[in-house]
Amino acid sequence: MTVNIESLIRNLGNSYKDLIDSGIITYKSEPKGAAGSPTISLDMAKEGVFLAFRREGRILKEITLSIQNDSVKNWVFPNELPTPLQKSMSRRWVHDVFGEPEGSAPPRVVMKRAFGWVEKFTVEDFHVPITMQIDYDLNETVKEVAFILTSEMRW
Repeated sequence: MTVNIESLIRNLGNSYKDLIDSGIITYKSEPKGAAGSPTISLDMAKEGVFLAFRREGRILKEITLSIQNDSVKNWVFPNELPTPLQKSMSRRWVHDVFGEPEGSAPPRVVMKRAFGWVEKFTVEDFHVPITMQIDYDLNETVKEVAFILTSEMRW
């Protein structure tokens, strides 16, 4: 199934019902989460898309795109990315296109697991303030791109 990523981003802040009614999400599964958690999620693994919603009102608050997926052999992100994003991006390329990040966290090791750089950028020209968070692998290649309502950002 193809997912219109740009349309999803333009619908951050809208309800799950609105996304279903407009045909943006055609997935059969509904978002779920642990009891008592303020967040529920819908993992569209084959599409490389993870959606997070506020439990109250089921409001879309975050879209995470898995540009790399180490658990799937020969993974290629299966959807069209919004311009100017590409299916293979280096940290240098991101800086050349988006400029310097507004915030960054250097590579680190947590519980014997290594993480690459994490950077955040403001996304302009949307109906609500949106922050783009980019996670890199240790080779400084983009691993994930998340679009998050700025009001939900915890940095």
